[in-house]
Amino acid sequence: MIKAIDGEVVMTPDLVVAIDMIYNNRVPRQWVYDATGVEISWISPALGSWMSGMQSRYRQLKMWLEKDRPPSFWLTGFQRPQAFLTAVR
Repeated sequence: MIKAIDGEVVMTPDLVVAIDMIYNNRVPRQWVYDATGVEISWISPALGSWMSGMQSRYRQLKMWLEKDRPPSFWLTGFQRPQAFLTAVR
């Protein structure tokens, strides 16, 4: 987005919509759904709460990488529990 605003890359209609959504404190659609319409992120009404959730998840994963994995996991807290279990296995 920054490169498009600076004129370094072409400003596409998708970028314009995403910039407008951020300006209006909304989460851009591309951050929540993939190109086929499948949900890839949690849905949040405001950009601030979505970013808070993202930062919390980042801190959690970073702690697991730097320290040690917890002895148990809360599977329903994950977006895709099946993918998580496959990755751990």
